[in-house]
Amino acid sequence: MQVTFQGDPVEIKGTQPNVGDQAPDATLTTRQGDDVKLASYFGDQAVVLSIVPDVQTRTCELQTKNFADKLAEQDVKFLTVSRNTVDEFNTWNEENDLDLTTLSDTKGEFGDAYGLEIDLGDDERLARSVFLVDTDGVIQYVQIVEEIADEPDYDETLEAIKAL
Repeated sequence: MQVTFQGDPVEIKGTQPNVGDQAPDATLTTRQGDDVKLASYFGDQAVVLSIVPDVQTRTCELQTKNFADKLAEQDVKFLTVSRNTVDEFNTWNEENDLDLTTLSDTKGEFGDAYGLEIDLGDDERLARSVFLVDTDGVIQYVQIVEEIADEPDYDETLEAIKAL
């Protein structure tokens, strides 16, 4: 699959899961530095996975803050996943006076399982995307943002949540 970054083509490595697929599991690192299985978040509530290339950039910050605001009243868990380190996520949460659940994919397991790895210059990142996973761990919605510099369509995600 191909997307663009500031108009230039970027190849997404791997195969992305589709609606109806069981959500792949992967080991990620919490803000406390603990390894956790992604599947441990599935079960009692639907989960919105918001994947950002780098939370320290403006569009990624907007995506994370906008989803946090828009999902606050929804009956879902909101998780932000990125290649950012635990320290980078903790600093970002502190600077923005937030306490969001952020998961670091510094080992690359999530990017590989979800087929979202991209190269931005010499920088390995994850493609901007959104996945909605139901309480059975089945993917109900997928949005891979075509232009990495653009925010996702929040309304589409909210409609998918309503449809659960």
